[in-house]
Amino acid sequence: MNTAPAILYGGPVIGPLPRLLAAATLARTADAGAAVVIVLAAVRVYGSPAPGSLALAAMLVPHVLAGPFVGLVTDRARRPRLVHAGFAALFAAALGGALLALGRAPIGVVLVLALVTGCCGPMIFGGLSSRLDDVVPEPGRARARGLDAATYNVAEIAGPAVGAALVATLGVPWAAGALTAVCLAAAALLLSVGGRAGRRPQTRFTDDLRDGFRAIVVSRPLRAVTAATCVASFGLGILTPVAVLLGSRAGHAAGGGLLVTALGAGALAGSLLVARRPVRSAPHRVVLACLVAGGVVLAAVPFAEGWPLLVGLFAVAGFFDGPLLAAVLQVRSAEAPPHTRTQVFTLGAGLKLTAASLGAAVFTLFADAPVAALAAALAVSQLAAAALGALLLAPARAAQRMASPAGTRSGRPPETSGSRPL
Repeated sequence: MNTAPAILYGGPVIGPLPRLLAAATLARTADAGAAVVIVLAAVRVYGSPAPGSLALAAMLVPHVLAGPFVGLVTDRARRPRLVHAGFAALFAAALGGALLALGRAPIGVVLVLALVTGCCGPMIFGGLSSRLDDVVPEPGRARARGLDAATYNVAEIAGPAVGAALVATLGVPWAAGALTAVCLAAAALLLSVGGRAGRRPQTRFTDDLRDGFRAIVVSRPLRAVTAATCVASFGLGILTPVAVLLGSRAGHAAGGGLLVTALGAGALAGSLLVARRPVRSAPHRVVLACLVAGGVVLAAVPFAEGWPLLVGLFAVAGFFDGPLLAAVLQVRSAEAPPHTRTQVFTLGAGLKLTAASLGAAVFTLFADAPVAALAAALAVSQLAAAALGALLLAPARAAQRMASPAGTRSGRPPETSGSRPL
């Protein structure tokens, strides 16, 4: 008898996992939509996207800085669901305030509200993903990770389109109100998500903070996956402008948006497939394999003849991003010490986002380079990320070869098991 649906959905009553996934989808879609709305609002109010871009940067910068602290506050909370819901509500208030303040308050006020929004961002991404371990029993977590990865894909596809449509049809104030309402709905759903109660902290905050950073360094799979995905994200920072240039080269003015959408649709398909049929291999190996596969597909982009082939290549490359993200989340869950799990999730997500932002900034230095060279650099970044991850895992593979057969069958390096009680 297949018990997976009952494990995942809680039987005839809507269980905590669907509510958690719905909340994550709403909050992440609002965040993705806000990036478009804030730039469009700046153009309407100031006649220039510059103030909106500055506010958007203020929303992104705090992720890597606030992530460990936000995560650890949750890890030490007796009732984590209250912390998650509180951060989602604060995210809603700050985001709506920043959008409404454009043109109505000094730009400094807008930036402060954007910074507050950014400080809550790690909870919307890595924080909610870490919550799965509290609401899903071990047998159903691999499938649940695929569904969680799909919420990121849905947000990336729907968020910008919904944000632009709201501004075009209703105007900035109504768009701001709609995004705020969506985030508040997410906060209400998070209040209803139960799960295991938090522990009473027995250690100092600074000790737990150090343990979270140490976990990423000590665990070879976690260290390799974190480093590899940061390099890959750095390369993906140029994805959107490269897609726009490829669309223009092919004679499609809006082709860049279609290519990015194709990538997102492929990723969504990959995530749903993993949710349906989880990959049995060790998750860190899945990450590296997907990076190689995506890099190989993207390597064909500079040589693609014909628009349908180009769109197809982006969709196929995106397909590998679905299982990649699910596997990254699985590695974090398996390797993070229980008392710093959320911190590891939020720190990992913050590092990836920061790397992508740096990649986008570096693109401005090479914006005049041939589009074929830029597309090739995008592919090389994914292959380099896989090579770095394999290099960092090499000592672990050597140890496995010397380990007993039982240790080899586990699929995990024997020395990493000691990283659990950090």
